[in-house]
Amino acid sequence: MNKLLTGLVLLAAALSAQAAPTAFAPRSDLYDVSWGSIGLGEGTIALSPLQGGCYRYESVTNPMAIVRWTYGSPKETSEFCVVDGRIVPKRFVYANDKRAKDGFTLDFDWAAHQVKTIKGGEVSMRELPDGTYDRFVIQLAVRQWVIQHAGQDKPPPLEVKVVDHRRIKAYRFVLSGKEKLQTPAGTFDTLLVERVDEKPGDSLRFWVSPDRGYIPVKVQQIDDGELKLQMLLKK
Repeated sequence: MNKLLTGLVLLAAALSAQAAPTAFAPRSDLYDVSWGSIGLGEGTIALSPLQGGCYRYESVTNPMAIVRWTYGSPKETSEFCVVDGRIVPKRFVYANDKRAKDGFTLDFDWAAHQVKTIKGGEVSMRELPDGTYDRFVIQLAVRQWVIQHAGQDKPPPLEVKVVDHRRIKAYRFVLSGKEKLQTPAGTFDTLLVERVDEKPGDSLRFWVSPDRGYIPVKVQQIDDGELKLQMLLKK
């Protein structure tokens, strides 16, 4: 009887682990992208495995023709590994076929605690604090944090550092509440995660859906109190 009970407990634990969402399951999601009130086209965010516990996280924009001619098709790629459950960035690339001057690359050297920035043919080195992410893979770090604290009404804030080609800045993300949200992909019960900025009127917001593995079904970038970038999940 004890063996049967033990077996049932282990089976229940295994099924629970299988059912639990993970931030690193391969996936590809399509979004409507707009800049302010102007529709820009579609964007795809995809996560795919590499070797040795590493991954590629990629955002590819497929803008409408007039936008593509004038602005281009921006693309962001983060390569990272997962070590002891932590996201460890390795390389970040931003590129735009119409605006080459805006492109840059970050190479992370955690052994030396340095990040190398390549932009416009110039190379610079900066000190790299522990727990620093690039500006794109931070989305996965936020999602992982939400999954880890699922079921908690007020989890502790997520304190992180984000690096781009100009600076390294500390940010705080908080769980702000729950909302029922309508998107082109349907209606979702969501959790709202907001970036708390020192500058009033600036923020980054993610509405994540527990029913969809805590992926963002809506994303907003707010600058000076104005909506700049918005992404809505498509079918």
